[in-house]
Formats: sequence, C-alpha cells, structure tokens
Amino acid sequence: MIKYLPHAEINAQKWDVCISSSFNKLPYALSWWLDSVCPDWDAIVLGDYEAVMPLTRGRKWGFDYLYQPYFTQQLGIFSPEPILHTLVSDFLAAIPSSFKFISIQLNKENYVIDTDYHIGFRKNFQLDLSANAVSLAAGYHRNCRRNIQRAVQSGCSIVEGPMPPVFTVFIEKNLERQLSGIRRFFYPSLLRVTSASVQHQCGEIVGIHNRSGELQAAAWFIITMNRCLFLVCASTPAGKENQAMSLIVDHMIRKHAGSRMVFDFAGSNLPGIAYFNAGFGASETLYPVISRNTLPLPFKLFKH
Repeated sequence: MIKYLPHAEINAQKWDVCISSSFNKLPYALSWWLDSVCPDWDAIVLGDYEAVMPLTRGRKWGFDYLYQPYFTQQLGIFSPEPILHTLVSDFLAAIPSSFKFISIQLNKENYVIDTDYHIGFRKNFQLDLSANAVSLAAGYHRNCRRNIQRAVQSGCSIVEGPMPPVFTVFIEKNLERQLSGIRRFFYPSLLRVTSASVQHQCGEIVGIHNRSGELQAAAWFIITMNRCLFLVCASTPAGKENQAMSLIVDHMIRKHAGSRMVFDFAGSNLPGIAYFNAGFGASETLYPVISRNTLPLPFKLFKH
C-alpha cells in the first residue's frame, strides 16, 4: 500500500487534496511550494493519496540525497487521520536505498522511533491568535513592548510590499552579512517561492518606511491553513536601531487577532531569534530532524 513515486508520476491534484485535508496540514507541503523550492521532488504515498510524504531530493558526486529546502521548516508525513509511530516507521522504510545521505525535518505530528536514523529536535515558536489584540499585547514581554514603542516614536510606518523582486534584492543586501554558508541558489529560490505565494494569494510582504520614505525593514508572511507564517525578514542598520521588525510582527499579530489562526514564527534554535519570538508570548514547540549517512568512503567523511 505504501509506494515510492518519482516526480513525473505524482498526481498534483490528489496530492494537494490530501495536504489540504490533513489534520497536520502545512503550506510547505503543497505541490506549488515544493515545485518552487525543489522542482524534482519525489514522494512516498499510501494507497490513493491517503497519506503522503514529499522527498526533497538532490544529486551530488553521483549520489542521490534528501535535504531540507530553504524556507521549508517542516515536511514529513501528512494525513487526514492521526499518524501513528508505526506509520512513520513504514514511510521511512519505504525511502529507496538509493538515497545515500538523508537529512530532513519532519513535522511535529510525526513521532519517530526508527533506530536506523539519527533523531534530533529543533525548536519552533507559536502564538494562538484567538484572543483579542489587547489581550495578546498584554502577553508581550516588557522589552518587546519597549521595542515596539521605540519603533513608533522613530516615525516608522507600515507599508504593503515591496513586491518579490525588490524584496529579494533587499534581503540579499541586508541579510547576507548575517548568514554564513548561504549558497548561490538561496536568493533565486527565495524569488521563486515568494512570487508563487503571491500568485496563489497567500503570500504577504510587509515593509517599514522611515519618515523619509526609505525602506528600513521587510518581512514575508504566508497566511493560509489557519496559520500566519513569519518566514524571511531583514532590516537595514537603521531599521535594527529603530526596532522596526518588532513593529512589523506586532502589526501582523494585531491584524489577525481574534481569529482561529496561529502565528507561527518558524523557528528558531538560535538564542537571539528564540528570545525575540518568545518576547511576543509565543510558546515553544519541537519537531524532529532525522539523518542517515550510507555514503561510501571517502564521501562519507564530507557529510556528518
């Protein structure tokens, strides 16, 4: 009943129906998202798309491998029915042995006990938006409220946009110095997926202008599946000084307050970012990371 499907054999319509009806649905697993971040993704499928798992694949040194694409925090197994740990094990066992290196992130509803993999966990932060804006703001930490006030007093103002091409250039200019090991396809992938999200009417890019109309900060959000995902952001040096990003997050929380949505900070294990996220009253959750290395020597030494 569980089978491996190469990309050409995947029925995208049935796939998206399964994802959209899953109790653990996430936009990362929709076919258009996967097409944007990993065009040749494969899949493991149960029956007639009763449960599915994307396999985000790559190839290097003549070997196939599975990796976690940029901007895609959690994948793994999705199903309308509760996912037992035995189903997780069965799906993982169905991954072809031709994938000699595997390092992927499952979703928090995938309980893993498979001993063939090294299993770790990463942090995420989420905030229930069912309360009204006043109640949510009362849950902010004191320093968070102070940062928002600083942004307001500096004259920062919220604007819609910029559009994906300008946003991508802004991110590249202001984020690259902060990140080590960024690969050359990071920014082309960002442009593809932000553009696709706008096309599918669930992507929203929010900016901050100073009094002179200059862009000081920008952030990309996905609003769908009862979730507001906070995915990629950057600030200019002046924007950081003015705490512009705190004002953007506060704006989005207030905008969706009183809904059934969850504000999903999409990370992070990094202490500084985790502190920022927790400052808005968000709660920590964990999701599994699995890895396995069956590369032959000497290639095995280059992956760990």
